[in-house]
Amino acid sequence: MVMCVVNGCDSKSKVYFTIMFHRIPTKDNERKNQWLAALNIDLRTPVESIKKWRVCSEHFAPEDYLENMDRVTHTTVRRLKDTAIPTIFRAQTGRSGSSPTTSTPQKSRPAALPAEFKVPLPLQRTSPAKTVMGIRPSAALAPTWTQLDPHNIESAGMDISSTSAFDISMCSEPAADPADTSFAPTSPSTSTTGSTSSSSGPLGGWKERKWMVNESKLMELFQKCSTCGTLMSEANQTIHTFCSRITVSFTCNNGHTGHWESCPNTRQMADNNLISAAATLFTGATYTDIAEWAGLMNLQIPKKSTFYNIQACYLIPVIDAAYKKQEYMVKARLISQTLDGEGVQLCGDGRSDSPGHSCKYTTYSFMDDSSSQIVTFDLIQVSQATSSVAMEPMGFRKGLEKLLDEGLAIKVITTDRHPSIRKLMREEYTNIIHQFDPWHVAKGMKKKLVAASNRRNCKDLAPWVKSVSNHMWWSCCSSKGDATELHRRWTSILYHISGVHRWEDNGREYQCYHKELSPDQQQMKKWLSVDSPAYKALLEIVMDKRLLKDLQQMTLFKHTGQLEVFHNALLKYCPKRLHFEYAAMQARTMLAVMDHNENHSSSREQAKSAAGLPRHNVVFQKQSKQWIARPIYTKTTQVFRDGLMEGVFERRLDPTVKYKESASHVRIPRLPANIALQPKPSKEDVLRAYTSRFKGPSERL
Repeated sequence: MVMCVVNGCDSKSKVYFTIMFHRIPTKDNERKNQWLAALNIDLRTPVESIKKWRVCSEHFAPEDYLENMDRVTHTTVRRLKDTAIPTIFRAQTGRSGSSPTTSTPQKSRPAALPAEFKVPLPLQRTSPAKTVMGIRPSAALAPTWTQLDPHNIESAGMDISSTSAFDISMCSEPAADPADTSFAPTSPSTSTTGSTSSSSGPLGGWKERKWMVNESKLMELFQKCSTCGTLMSEANQTIHTFCSRITVSFTCNNGHTGHWESCPNTRQMADNNLISAAATLFTGATYTDIAEWAGLMNLQIPKKSTFYNIQACYLIPVIDAAYKKQEYMVKARLISQTLDGEGVQLCGDGRSDSPGHSCKYTTYSFMDDSSSQIVTFDLIQVSQATSSVAMEPMGFRKGLEKLLDEGLAIKVITTDRHPSIRKLMREEYTNIIHQFDPWHVAKGMKKKLVAASNRRNCKDLAPWVKSVSNHMWWSCCSSKGDATELHRRWTSILYHISGVHRWEDNGREYQCYHKELSPDQQQMKKWLSVDSPAYKALLEIVMDKRLLKDLQQMTLFKHTGQLEVFHNALLKYCPKRLHFEYAAMQARTMLAVMDHNENHSSSREQAKSAAGLPRHNVVFQKQSKQWIARPIYTKTTQVFRDGLMEGVFERRLDPTVKYKESASHVRIPRLPANIALQPKPSKEDVLRAYTSRFKGPSERL
């Protein structure tokens, strides 16, 4: 989630907020210094830190913006002028003067100015004069440049010699991981007690810690009156439950009354009902699994009807709004790339919700090849297409047409070798370069090699299957875009596999690229004789006319491997063989896209051990029947879920949103009612015709 860098400003990139966030200019050194001075940030702050900060539009005047027509949405949007500088700052409401002796370390964010003012203002150099808890005693604090307005400072009663909050944040100790059991507080004054914790969030918020409490232990709290201490009987207690909420009303013998609720309410709806339903969907779980788990424990959660009402009214609209916001940002970057004269390179692939030809949904996704971010996707239901085979090309066409209509100059598209998609690209999109994924091609070729090696007289081909597959990969990545060179390198495997490492072709002499083999190595290798059935089977596969033709569309060495990573994330939110309604399936796919884009906008780092060495996992590969090492990467993050949870409560607070009503702005295509060729008969007629092979004529209904 994007947050404003100005201290005291609580602007965040929430779902329903229209606040804009701007980067601090770093290319123009003069403008950068003007922004830093206005924001009360040290001018010597590293550029790497400055690039991570954002300033919201609340700190700019209306005249700092220009209005232009957006090419994507065809609506008027505001853009910040190149000469704009943040000038509007709210007065801080906290106490001025010296800091208390104990304080909670703050996040490393620069401090805002102490009072509202307009820049430019005179600069005064200030230095820290006090030691604040959380700062290393040996650290020398650098002086900072602070904007001062004598009138505002005097009226606010500020002490200009006090330590700048920016100095504190730059030298503070990093926050300890609460999950790290090796962490021990340095002194009793810094430890946490009671119900608060650094990870529990603010009291009363949705991040507040929650506990599973047995009902018998809970009712022990109501055995005595909290006012006079008189014992109370169960007859004086009234218990009401609704889903995950329990309320207790009591009256003691002395007439004292009380009322207790297990959780806060938001417009008369229990917060825990909202939170449990949102957490179920946002984490990719299904209500059936959660209900079965909770049912075994007798844990009270929202009922099925309540869950699906909350999902339709609050969860799906919030997911849709957050996804559209992220999609707009990704497409805006690609359109800017188009305007700069750079072509957009995409890769696409489809994913069905069940194997074979019985799928209900096919999701076709397009990914930006440079950033590995999902640009758009289309969800196709089987009733929209003539057959399950036609669903993938339909999703491809819809997605591609949508991107072209929005102004993207697509230069290259990489897909698998689906016949219908090949025909579409060949006949309708001739101005776009169509490339094939070498992994898909090598996978299909490997199946043919394995099948050939299983023949009785071709057993000698089996040891060469992996080498031939690797040679395909090497030929594509080393040909440097030359189709002729790719063809020559690929067919050279026929010389190498027969033990020939130097040969002449078209009047030129060639040789293998590997190191020269010693006589012993040459003797030990099981080369294939050109007259053997194994060699002839290999020759037939390598020189296949369709394969040689497809090599011309593999010269750029583009692949869809990252799309397979996205499909793995999609399995988490949209498990195969499970039925979802169209709106729920679409929302779950949006969650998978946001999860993937958050974690794969840049390459994930490999995890390291305590000694600082890269971590690997040794696994036995079933296909190659060998032990291999796989790198272990750092854990993924799901920060986007926090924004979704906040959006759910914002939508619940909106009085115009009526419970049990679906959002009208969520776009769902017109779908046929079902795939049946005949109208649905009455239940009585179906029961009369019902038969079972396990029952006799007298036992039938």
